[in-house]
Amino acid sequence: MGRFKVAVKVSSSNPVFISSVYRMLSPDNATPPRGVTVKEVVGEDGTSYELVFTAPGGLKELRTLKGSVDEVLKLLEVAEKLAMFK
Repeated sequence: MGRFKVAVKVSSSNPVFISSVYRMLSPDNATPPRGVTVKEVVGEDGTSYELVFTAPGGLKELRTLKGSVDEVLKLLEVAEKLAMFK
């Protein structure tokens, strides 16, 4: 059976924003849900942060993966809203 892979990439001309997003999300990714792996990549110039989620190919794993990605997207939405007020 195949595997599921989802990448979420955040880019900004403001390295402080990317650093803040990394510090906000990284602790949560230290212990991903069972069966899900998370790879984090911060761009060398500090203007991008990418999360790559991988899970085995099965309906249960797909739901788990979707939940993980949804959580990250909600947190990114909050970060973006907070950044507008600075």
